[in-house]
Amino acid sequence: MPCRGVRFPFAFLVGVLLELATGCMGMAQAQGTGPTPLLPPPPDSLLLLSFRARRVGVSTYAQQTDLRGGARVTPNQNLSYRLLSEWLYDERGRPSFVREDYLTHMLHTLRLGRGWQVGQLLHYEQSRANATRSGAWLARLGYQHRLRPLGAADTLSTARYVLFGGLGYDARNGRQDLGPSYGLEVTTLVYPDRTSTQPVALRLYGTRSNLGPRIWQRSIAEGFYERTFDAYSTGALRLGYRSNRAEDYVPGNVQRIQSDTVATQLTWAYRLADRVSFRSDNSLVLPSRAFLYRRLTAEADTVQNLRYRQRELDTRQEVRMSSRKLQFMLSFNYRERNRSYALDNNRSLSPALLEKATAREQVKDITEKTTLWQSELTWLPHPRHALTLLGSAQLLRVDTPSRENEQDRDEAQHLLRLTWVGRWAGAFRTTLALGAEYRQFVFIKAAQSGENYTDRLLHWEPGFTWAPGRFSLKSTYHLWVSYQVRDRASEQLKNRASRVLEQQQNLSYQLSPRRLLTLDYVRRENRIGLLNWARFRESPLDTTITHDLLGGVRQGWSGRRGQSSLRLGYRFLEQRTHGRAALLHDGSSPTLIYLRNVTRQHGPDLAYERQTNQGFVLTASLWLQQLRTFYRYREGQGLYAGTSYTPAELARQTHNLYPYFEVAVNWRVGSWRR
Repeated sequence: MPCRGVRFPFAFLVGVLLELATGCMGMAQAQGTGPTPLLPPPPDSLLLLSFRARRVGVSTYAQQTDLRGGARVTPNQNLSYRLLSEWLYDERGRPSFVREDYLTHMLHTLRLGRGWQVGQLLHYEQSRANATRSGAWLARLGYQHRLRPLGAADTLSTARYVLFGGLGYDARNGRQDLGPSYGLEVTTLVYPDRTSTQPVALRLYGTRSNLGPRIWQRSIAEGFYERTFDAYSTGALRLGYRSNRAEDYVPGNVQRIQSDTVATQLTWAYRLADRVSFRSDNSLVLPSRAFLYRRLTAEADTVQNLRYRQRELDTRQEVRMSSRKLQFMLSFNYRERNRSYALDNNRSLSPALLEKATAREQVKDITEKTTLWQSELTWLPHPRHALTLLGSAQLLRVDTPSRENEQDRDEAQHLLRLTWVGRWAGAFRTTLALGAEYRQFVFIKAAQSGENYTDRLLHWEPGFTWAPGRFSLKSTYHLWVSYQVRDRASEQLKNRASRVLEQQQNLSYQLSPRRLLTLDYVRRENRIGLLNWARFRESPLDTTITHDLLGGVRQGWSGRRGQSSLRLGYRFLEQRTHGRAALLHDGSSPTLIYLRNVTRQHGPDLAYERQTNQGFVLTASLWLQQLRTFYRYREGQGLYAGTSYTPAELARQTHNLYPYFEVAVNWRVGSWRR
């Protein structure tokens, strides 16, 4: 990495392993790192390395190194591990880093026979940006057995138990806590009868870490069952409960975030006829969260406890019909979300003060209801042609019980889209899409009615592909127009009209079996103007035009050990922003100018790729970019009140050289059978 003062990731990872070996354990287990279920020993030993480094911006760099693997030490011993480092740096900052995270995870298991298994889990995490370190060392004891040992016909119904315990460690906010960490996991697969092909899956999991004044706790109970009733219908049921208790330090207090969620999902699929099917997906989720506080010392002032409850309902009904020339789909989707807040009187407030504080929190109470209809019809008049009509209608209603909350609103959206795809002789294919959208945004309360608007959008998307022999040409266009009109007459100066035209041209020519010539061009133009809807006229306000051109030649090689390719090219990127501004002369009034802000980036573009038969893949690219920014303007007539510039500012230019690079390595270092 080119960042100054950056250590190589493997050096730190080795240091982490030494620190763990000397007893620096953590509590990442209690924060959600559950024990790996008992699995049969892997037949192979495997080591995978993934590395990626790239320049994100002018002064920002990113890097990720991921090393994971597994080894079969003996016929009864297995070891799996993962080492991860992830950086995001901005060299202009002080300190220079933005994010710097490390992760180490190791699991060692030993089979004792008759279904018993022992092992140990080592986990460590560090985040330099948050100044936190956490980890755990956990001993494991597992047992697996058949649930119906006397039924010779049922050899698949099994139960697995994992009991684990050890030490957890967590350091944050200048405090270091160490304490016991333990838990239990039970997993079962039960086949109800001899004719069942789908089992009932059940899982129970719980873990707890006592770290000084803090407690981390997590519980999970979930089950899933799917059954095929007959040749026409299938149903599935999923039930789940999750509870998570996380505690952290705040000034003078320990903050406890208690999250509890009950969820259920019911799915039913039914085939009404040979070409007609029906599917129903329904889910209900009941999450709740509480923010609770307790004093670290008797003299500290505690924080007000806050909690909320939520209900999320989602149902989707879908009908599909298909024939040789027609395909039709109709779906109905309804979603509802309700959230309500409440307070605990942990600060011994008087009834009047508690009611006042509760009313302030209940301003955030909200109900959202979304209704969505969707339909799609595809007609195949000829084997080479297809015509598709897509339509949707959606209504979102937001209601807030509090009179002080002014966010009550309705949002309606209607969409109609027609697409035609045709294939012709000579490897020629054409596409054409036409679309229209209508959106309406209405606040219910008068205080926000000035924001009400109606948006009308039109889409036009033609394109074609021509690939005769060695030559290939793909061309696509997309033009969408938007007219946003405010409802109130006093807000008409906020009406906007926007036009976006985007085109892409991709050309390639196969010079030889291993040499390819490519040329890619992208142009995007975005025009924004002030709209007079009554007269249907617009005045331009701002225009941005972007050109992106990349051309090059790619050469490939192949041999006994693998394949390689090298691309040499040149890339040119230009962005021009057109607008109005004021020019300030000495001692005179600001005059109108038509200003262009130009940014140009261009330079050679190189890319290399190597892939071997042993599982090694390397990709590297470099854009040696020369960046230049400058202004161009033309004087107009009259005065202008707005952004102003002096002649010296408009004559200023910048020249910089930025090498944008990206390197990615994926290496299957070893895969062998003992």
